[in-house]
Amino acid sequence: MMTRASILIVEDDGLIAMHLCETLEKAGYHVMNPENSGENAISRIGKGLCPDVILMDIGLGGKLDGIQTSREIRQIRDIPVIFLTAYSNEGRIAEAKKISPYGYILKPCMEHDLVGAIERALHHNL
Repeated sequence: MMTRASILIVEDDGLIAMHLCETLEKAGYHVMNPENSGENAISRIGKGLCPDVILMDIGLGGKLDGIQTSREIRQIRDIPVIFLTAYSNEGRIAEAKKISPYGYILKPCMEHDLVGAIERALHHNL
């Protein structure tokens, strides 16, 4: 039996998080309970949560944005991160590139873009 890849979504917009969960579950992934803040995601990873891939909104509300959150998670555990963003701001993308994410997806995203990015991250991280 093949194990389904587990995905953690870190997204502060509840409707977007719900849509991503539904899309990924339909595509056959195991989607963990999403987090709406970087602080909560870091806490769960620190307590032993180990998803195969993290979908991270760059523009998280709260004290930490997605880039800072990803940087802190990398210090705990090396988990592939795919950034989600509603903006193609060159400065933000340049900042995000410094932590070597496994991809970027512009919101709103199509299912084939989302699944393709996840599959590339999973394959690269074997």
